[in-house]
Amino acid sequence: MKLLKLLIIGALAAAVFAAPLMAAPAAAAATTPTATKPAATTAKPAATTAKPAAAPAATAPAPSAPAEAPKVSEKQELAIFALGYYGWSIPKEVLGSIDNQIQKVFIDLGRFTITGVTKRLSSDGLEAFIETLKKAKEKNFVMPAKFQFGEATLTEAEFNKLLGAFIVAVPVVSEFNSAYNGKLNQWETDIKTHVTFIDVGDGGTVIGMAEVKSSGSDQQNQNKSISSAIDGIPMQLQYEVRKIEAFQLVTRVLTVSGDAVKLQLGRNMGIKKGDEYSVIVSETVEGFKNDSEKGLVAIKDVGSEVSTGQVVYSSIKIAKDAQLREIPRLGMDVEGYYHQLIGETGASIPGLRIVYSRGFYEFRPYIAIQVPIGQITYWDWGFGDFITVNAILGGEYNLHMGRLTVTPFGGIGASYLHYTGSYDYGDTNWLSHIGAQVDVRASFLLTRELKVFAEAGYEQWFTMDDSWFRNYGGLSVGAGVAYKL
Repeated sequence: MKLLKLLIIGALAAAVFAAPLMAAPAAAAATTPTATKPAATTAKPAATTAKPAAAPAATAPAPSAPAEAPKVSEKQELAIFALGYYGWSIPKEVLGSIDNQIQKVFIDLGRFTITGVTKRLSSDGLEAFIETLKKAKEKNFVMPAKFQFGEATLTEAEFNKLLGAFIVAVPVVSEFNSAYNGKLNQWETDIKTHVTFIDVGDGGTVIGMAEVKSSGSDQQNQNKSISSAIDGIPMQLQYEVRKIEAFQLVTRVLTVSGDAVKLQLGRNMGIKKGDEYSVIVSETVEGFKNDSEKGLVAIKDVGSEVSTGQVVYSSIKIAKDAQLREIPRLGMDVEGYYHQLIGETGASIPGLRIVYSRGFYEFRPYIAIQVPIGQITYWDWGFGDFITVNAILGGEYNLHMGRLTVTPFGGIGASYLHYTGSYDYGDTNWLSHIGAQVDVRASFLLTRELKVFAEAGYEQWFTMDDSWFRNYGGLSVGAGVAYKL
């Protein structure tokens, strides 16, 4: 326990001394010079043919331009075509499932008012649709009774309905492969879907494209492999849509209390716990607008129309009406680490941990895979003779203090061991151990995406077959690097 306390105190001290000083801009008071009128006289000057020289007029400096009002996002009108699949043989039930997932994504995003379109556009039909939108803005455009876009036909009423929308989304399956893999003895499915976003009000301009690749597999059932691939679409598609600048949320600070801020927008626009927003300052340089990031705010609570955020860092003093802009993330932190056990076995344990961040703040779930290196068997197997993988499921609780975070965490897991050679007993794969870990981590955010950490704790792994494998564990110390995705 003394070792654990020393590690935590050391990490806290290092982080405090490393944190940059927060600079608060001083407010400058503006003054306007006043012109003094000359004293009035009753005597008029004698008339002369030459006019006296005019006194130089006092000129006041031009008033400075008012500060730009902060922008706040509003819901956007979005019409979604049914899924196109030109050139691919896809079962109708699969098309229906993908359609439902895509519709659900845009509903869950919260920032759109959605209109569904039952027609499907192929890639060729999409190009024809965009060209027709451009022509529809011309004065001499003649509205036909029907529009043909590839295999899709739209009536005049249906086309006019789309013209009334601000944005049209056209999803198309660009690749679909589902087959049995004889080498791995399993069904495998790969799906690639493109969603093209068209600004109708701007005459058919393409404002963004989202591409999603998803895969699934199942050893016994092809439909399950297809379903697995479809289930991988929503999370990726949400991220790809949020990456498009036209769809990123902007909002403003309502109130400030210490390092906590209230900001406009909440569940009504799809904000979730764990989302992050940049503090934006705008300036005009030689007639050009320049936006720069000055801070980072993390969302810790979400209400119906107002959310609460915590200032992670800021180089300016955040006040009411400060501009905030969404930082699109996939919603997970990827952490690579190395642990060293202190004990009889002295195993070294490199690992990879994935912590889910979107939808969570203080408490966050994680999964981890680690590969213990050391003599954990009773057999005289050399390095590389066997591979052990520990799979861990756990949770963590974060105590946020600006750039510094202290995180107790723990999990339970099981070990799979594979012997790379061959021997008379035949079996080369085992469920070798079950175990648990309890640790504490101190991390420091270096940049918006990157942080470093040190951690210490205790983990123990118990053998499932004491004739082959030994128990191992003990106090552990380690360090690592994390990257936000």
